[in-house]
Amino acid sequence: MINLNLEDVSKELERLNNELEYYENRLEEIKSLIYPQSFDYTQIKVDSSNKFTDSMLKYVEIENREQLEVTILYIKSKIRDLEKWKDKELERLSKYGEYVKAVVFLREKEFKISYHGKKRHLTWQEIAYKVHCNEKTARIWYKLGTEERKRTLS
Repeated sequence: MINLNLEDVSKELERLNNELEYYENRLEEIKSLIYPQSFDYTQIKVDSSNKFTDSMLKYVEIENREQLEVTILYIKSKIRDLEKWKDKELERLSKYGEYVKAVVFLREKEFKISYHGKKRHLTWQEIAYKVHCNEKTARIWYKLGTEERKRTLS
């Protein structure tokens, strides 16, 4: 059995999202090579070109595109599974009374991407929604968790 915790899963999700972005950009590059493009009249060649090598290159790019699409689907399914696991783990923590641990994790380690592409911490309202409590209770649990951590460190 694999020993997972919320912090490791969050790091893995971030890594997978970066990987997904890389492969999607690579796929866009390949699509731009395969699909028809605008015609440039200044580059017209009078002599014949080698049609066989052109078609072979296109075939190789199509094969690469198909492999990338499979990789992208795999990464997306892995991201979906890890997010589902994280949601169930947070649900389990709140079910068995480990609210403080869940709130501290969500406040300090969990980020959300804003509309401008920047990371931001979750708001108290979002944390309260995930832990199934109100905002004031989430703030109290966070304060308890940070005070407990300070006591154990000193």
